[in-house]
Amino acid sequence: MRAINANSAKLLKRAVSCAPRGKRALWMLNVQVGTKSISPFIWAIETGGFDAAKAIIVDLLTIRSDRDCYYYGMDILFERHPDVIKR
Repeated sequence: MRAINANSAKLLKRAVSCAPRGKRALWMLNVQVGTKSISPFIWAIETGGFDAAKAIIVDLLTIRSDRDCYYYGMDILFERHPDVIKR
């Protein structure tokens, strides 16, 4: 969240660099705070953190793999935010 407040792509990359491949997209699209669910991606867009939002999109749309599976965040992005194009 500090990376989004600072609008820093570098801080955002450092924050999600320790995320496992299968959870990385969820870390950027869903944060549970008490009973509320907040999306760091939408928060970045709404607060004008376009460098952080761009870094999230680039990271989500990067194809990653391990021995078992390929990971691509586009499906998770549109499941979580079906109206993302309209925003």
